[in-house]
Amino acid sequence: MNPVERALYQELTQLLDRLAGSVPEGSLDKIRAANPTLRTRLDDADTNLAQARESLLEAYGRWRRALEDIENLWALGAWRSATAEEPAEQAPALAA
Repeated sequence: MNPVERALYQELTQLLDRLAGSVPEGSLDKIRAANPTLRTRLDDADTNLAQARESLLEAYGRWRRALEDIENLWALGAWRSATAEEPAEQAPALAA
């Protein structure tokens, strides 16, 4: 689990804990009966939450790949710089 997944999981767990502490058992069915559109709104909210989670995880994946690209480019630059200096240092040894 990456850091973003852990943060999202923690926030969702905290939400569920708050709901469990504030919503009496069985009250969802009563609320649904009193407000028929509640189920639709809850389903929409759940879908929106899932889409937002997916978007965050996808963006975090792009973030990690961008970090890796930068690290690899700096490593390549350092390697090229080091290899450009080596022939000058090794030339006298090869001539001998």
